[in-house]
Amino acid sequence: MKQVFKQELIGPIIIILITIIFYVLFKKLMLTTFMKKAKRNSNKKALTMITVGTNVVKYMLLIIDTLIILDIWGVDTKALIASIGVVGVIIGFALQDLLKDLISGTAILSENQFKVGDNVKIGDFRGDVIYLGLKSTKVRAYTGEVKIIANRNITEVINYSLKNSKCVVTISTSYEDDINKVKDAINNVCERLSKEVDYVIGKIKILGVDKLSDSSVDIKIAADTKPTYDIAFRRILLEEVVKEFKKQNLNIPYPQLEVHHEK
Repeated sequence: MKQVFKQELIGPIIIILITIIFYVLFKKLMLTTFMKKAKRNSNKKALTMITVGTNVVKYMLLIIDTLIILDIWGVDTKALIASIGVVGVIIGFALQDLLKDLISGTAILSENQFKVGDNVKIGDFRGDVIYLGLKSTKVRAYTGEVKIIANRNITEVINYSLKNSKCVVTISTSYEDDINKVKDAINNVCERLSKEVDYVIGKIKILGVDKLSDSSVDIKIAADTKPTYDIAFRRILLEEVVKEFKKQNLNIPYPQLEVHHEK
């Protein structure tokens, strides 16, 4: 009796300990073998596959451990496995959301829709993908919020990291200023930033006058940047234009209200 009790108690503990040790060693092997290479080559897909691969192994070990422990406790696991086909339908209905998550997660990975590190917009939420699993995806906004999204709910994705970004900026100038002087000032900024900013691709282009607003002449500028760098470049460009305008004594327009007094 005591021997049986020890077997039923100690056996599962030993199996769980062996599984934990195996999983830790496997995860460490994956990290040391593939992670450095993936980071060195900026291979975001490889990083994602490592994360998913370790999760799959974890779930497989959990299932195997459960079957072995049940066998130790005297449960007929062969009959259990044989009955899975019948019970599977019932489980399928109960876990249909989970199955949808797993299918969607597999599709995201196989179709390379996005990877860990990509900047994406899912629904109305934009941020960097910090985790991609078979069940859920975690996206962190630039303000720090982390949104956890079930993969089955990811139906449309805008991926800003697949191709170079296009930065289009409108510069407003006063009607009183010489348009040629204004364009020369903007061109000075564009030529300097084209050389100094390493994530700008090619030359920054002045597209010309885009609109005649109520209190300003609007000039459009366009630049190609590395993926997701368009917002950062926009800030730099606007700051440098302000400095150049002040240097050239050019006016930056602002809304004004004229009041006439009747005599």
